[in-house]
Amino acid sequence: MPEHLKACYLIIDYDVQSPPSSSEIAKLLEKGSEEEKIDAMKTLILMILSDEHFPRMIMTVVQHAMRVDSKDMKKLLIIYWEAIEKTNPDGTIKDEMVMLCNALRNDLLSPNEFIRARTLRLVSKMRYREMMDTLLQPALECLTHRHPYVRRNAVMCVYSIYLAFGEDILPDAVERIDNLLSSETDLSTRRNALLFLFEASPTIAMRYLNSVLLDEDDSNSVYGTSIDILQLVVLDELKKVCKANPLEKGKYMKSIFNLAMTSKSQSVLFECASIITQLTSMPNAIKLAISTYLKLLNDPSSDSNMKLLLVENLVLLKDKHKKILQDQAVEILRALTTPSNDIRSKCINLVLELLSNRNVEDIIRILKKELLSVQGKKEEISYQDMLVNALHTCAVRFPGITEQVGLVEVLMDSCLLQEVTDTDVSSFIQQIIVDYPSLRGIILNKLYHIFAEINSATVYRTALWIFSEFAEDADKTINCILHSIGESPYFNKKEKTEVFEVKEESERAHKTVILPDGTYGTQILSAKDIAKPKNLTGLRKLLTETEEVDYYLITVIAKSLTKLFFKLPEMKKNSHKHNILSILCSIIQIRTYPKKSRNSTEYSEIPCSIDPENFEQVILCMQTITGLRSSDWVTSGIDLYKQTQEENIKQTEEISTENQLTQPDDLIIIKQLRGKEGISDMDFADDTSFRTLFEDSNLNDFSLKLSKVRTLTGLDDVVYVECSLCMNHYDISAEFNIYNRSSETLKNLTLELAVDGELKLVEKPQVINIGPLQNSIMKATVKVASTEAGVIFGNITYDTQRGGNVKVITLNEIVIDTIEYINPSYCSDGEFRKMWQEFKWEFPVAVTSGKKDLVEFVRKIACKTNMQVLTHENVLRCSEDFLVANLYAKSKFNEDALMNVSVERTGNGITGNVRIRAKNSGMAKCLGQRISMITRYDN
Repeated sequence: MPEHLKACYLIIDYDVQSPPSSSEIAKLLEKGSEEEKIDAMKTLILMILSDEHFPRMIMTVVQHAMRVDSKDMKKLLIIYWEAIEKTNPDGTIKDEMVMLCNALRNDLLSPNEFIRARTLRLVSKMRYREMMDTLLQPALECLTHRHPYVRRNAVMCVYSIYLAFGEDILPDAVERIDNLLSSETDLSTRRNALLFLFEASPTIAMRYLNSVLLDEDDSNSVYGTSIDILQLVVLDELKKVCKANPLEKGKYMKSIFNLAMTSKSQSVLFECASIITQLTSMPNAIKLAISTYLKLLNDPSSDSNMKLLLVENLVLLKDKHKKILQDQAVEILRALTTPSNDIRSKCINLVLELLSNRNVEDIIRILKKELLSVQGKKEEISYQDMLVNALHTCAVRFPGITEQVGLVEVLMDSCLLQEVTDTDVSSFIQQIIVDYPSLRGIILNKLYHIFAEINSATVYRTALWIFSEFAEDADKTINCILHSIGESPYFNKKEKTEVFEVKEESERAHKTVILPDGTYGTQILSAKDIAKPKNLTGLRKLLTETEEVDYYLITVIAKSLTKLFFKLPEMKKNSHKHNILSILCSIIQIRTYPKKSRNSTEYSEIPCSIDPENFEQVILCMQTITGLRSSDWVTSGIDLYKQTQEENIKQTEEISTENQLTQPDDLIIIKQLRGKEGISDMDFADDTSFRTLFEDSNLNDFSLKLSKVRTLTGLDDVVYVECSLCMNHYDISAEFNIYNRSSETLKNLTLELAVDGELKLVEKPQVINIGPLQNSIMKATVKVASTEAGVIFGNITYDTQRGGNVKVITLNEIVIDTIEYINPSYCSDGEFRKMWQEFKWEFPVAVTSGKKDLVEFVRKIACKTNMQVLTHENVLRCSEDFLVANLYAKSKFNEDALMNVSVERTGNGITGNVRIRAKNSGMAKCLGQRISMITRYDN
């Protein structure tokens, strides 16, 4: 077996700064005490597994370690014989291993059951014919041992030898295993024997299966077995038989159905349901499979990983068996009791795709109940978002049901008064009131009642817009808004605190109170208690009880009051004009104290006034109310809102990757003839070798593979090395092509690698010999922990036939580009804004370019950074002089990357800023450096 392809059975991490030398270990094995010898053996094994070589240590172990009469030493010796290299460089077996056969033979005949079984497992991993001649007969004798632990390992040893050397070395193996199976009572041994027979003689295996295991009346049948190991083997073989011979399917499907209904093992039930969905499409069978999946999904003992797999399988069944799943939608929602938000999200998304007139009321009822149960729980914020979005989808698709079940009232009562889920709920209410006029009265009346209790500026902006567009009683609405703002004066929270601190302690007031015993007492009030308002309403609290004032909210208040003012009858305008202008003049003068930095909790000591843009808008409203400016701009915004919604829906449909319906003239896909595009997640799930051929989308793209080849040495070096990297989930598989350009053999050629950054070398290349003018391939695996940039570096060492010093060639560095782990993705505007507020790492970049087309510049950035442009095309081209766009991507590690591009066109080209935010600094910095490189090349 070539060294670079040899099997690896055991990996133990061992990292010591100064490991002992071979002479030190040999000295301990020769002259140390029993405990010292055991410790020396442990160290030796760990160093061998860390790719250290001790070829001369075998005889020392044989002479000294094997003489120690200790169970611990015996266990270590078995691991040592498994770990060491057993062949010479030319592939022939070492002489020491031939000498070892006698010791292994004695262990196979040992009276200790554990030593026998453990030695059988060691022999099953050996692939050397020279050793098998001595060890085969003792291994066969273990098949009739009295202890089942020895018998089950003996069967697997015979199975492994049969697979490695064929029937020539074991001509009577089938007969021996058949005789053992007929009288065996141990389930594990029967399971191993069945595995062997299915490989060596499927006819005998199926005969035994039909006569014993599938007999419902037999107490030893597979149905009466409480241990799942035998049932799983039977199911796997029945599936293979049914696929190989479809005529036998009806005969064995009944057995699979019986197992699905009688087994208590979760793994067996899952396997039964999976096999049923693969072998048949009969409605009754699919119902049984789906009910089995749901039984496991709602089982409290099922772990989260299994539940995720179950939901994914149900999603795969949705396209072909949607009607059956629609009847089980309520059962799917029972899985919402699990604490995992990933499972909840998948269940909710699946149920939303199964909505119909028959089940929508039950689904909304369950979602409402869940929403009320998590109301006010801060740890369930993301779950509340899921429920609100789900109810939103139900209301949009079935507006008649929305009015019947009182969905709007529930959402407004449970969510609008808290800061969690406020954005989603307010947007939902906004869309409902625009699209369904019959619900406008209900929404407006509810807003009047809760308007003073809202705690979020985002919800207030939406509520004010609704009032200004749909309120029929303008007088009542204006009074409601003015009452929520309260009377002047208006001070910032920080300013009020400073005023109270300046007050003299002598300024106190006395108040008569009733004590608990019924007598009267006097309470002394400070100046702060006297000046503090009794009940601060929502809008007043947002304007005065915060250091950082939201001036955009003030602008929305001004515009809403202006629109409502022009809805008033002429006789009432004069009475409201003074109150509106007085409040606008007061709130526009509120000063703000911004934070010292975005991540800081401290506020600046220097106040700031309202920004020019919002100041201009408020002044415009005041001039319009007084008649100094025309009121032509005061128009309805409903049409503009509808237009924006239509564009958003169109954009979502363009980006969404919904499954396409199969057309009557589509080609029929045949398994053996189909390509990558024909692979299904449910069909032929057991054909792992067939699937592997198409897993890598770049496998057949030879030109793309060549473009990723990196040269690590010079063309004039004795050893020429090229490397190609393949990204596979969280691993990087590095393939090194090594060419010997000299006319002599290079011995002990070693590729020594090291990594820097968030990388870890998990598989080192083996030592090889290369003949003159020949080449060899060496492989290494690097594990990636995150999208942090990393570097692979190292050198090659080798000996020549002439001897002398070891030759060393330093390799060029391999820089792992983070961009290769980033893929374009899509998210909604609300999700983008929420993540923009949460992410703390920001990398700003000032950009300049000689290009003239702003849209082309943004698309180039998106292409070079593997990001998706979220801003709609119409918005991108609304102006030729400036452009603002949002971009989004997601890494293979589920890390989000956000980008905001703000550029303008000048006489010399394009100038502006790009801001990148991410969860970790590595991704933000990498994207920022890529953008800097793009703009540098443009100039």
